[in-house]
Amino acid sequence: MNENNFDSSDEEALEKEQTPFELSWLSLEPVNYAHILGISALPGCKFKNVWRNLFQNVEEIKRHEIQDVFIFCTLSELSFYRVPTLIQEYHKQDFVIHHYPFLDGDVPEIDTCHKIMEDLKTCMDHSRKTLIHCYGGLGRSCLIAACLLLWLDDGMIPDEAIQLVRASRGPGAIQTIKE
Repeated sequence: MNENNFDSSDEEALEKEQTPFELSWLSLEPVNYAHILGISALPGCKFKNVWRNLFQNVEEIKRHEIQDVFIFCTLSELSFYRVPTLIQEYHKQDFVIHHYPFLDGDVPEIDTCHKIMEDLKTCMDHSRKTLIHCYGGLGRSCLIAACLLLWLDDGMIPDEAIQLVRASRGPGAIQTIKE
C-alpha cells in the first residue's frame, strides 16, 4: 500500500466545496422587544451534502457580535455531525453557552422549555445578542423561537408565531406536528 494514500478529514475539508453558513434574524418587535434573535443550523457540520468549516463559522458568529449561544443538539449529535469540540470552541471564544439538548423532531420537557424561555428572556432583557441553533436550524430552533414569541406576548396565537418564524427562517421552519 502506498503510504501517501490516507484519509484525512482535514485534507478532505480543503478539497470539498463548503456549504454556506446562514444565520437568520428574527425580529422580536412584534412582541414589543426591540431585539433580534439569531437562528442558524449547526456550525461546522459535516454530514451528507453539508460541509461547513467550524472555525470559519465561529468567526462569522463572532463578527455578528453574538454573546450567548443556545445549543439544542445532544452531545452524541455533535460527535455524529463531526463537531465534537463545538462547545469547547465556543468557550475559547468567550461565548456564554446554554446547552439544552433534546432529540431532533421532539420537544423539550415542559420544565426545560420553561428554563430555556427564562434564559432567553434574560438575554433579551439585558440586550445580549443571542443565537439559537440545532442541527438544521429549522426544527428545534424554530420551535423554541416560536415559543419565545408566545412567552413574550400572551396575546399572540401559535399560528401567528409560526408565521413570523417562517417569514424569518423559511417555509420549512417547524417541521413536525409534534413541534
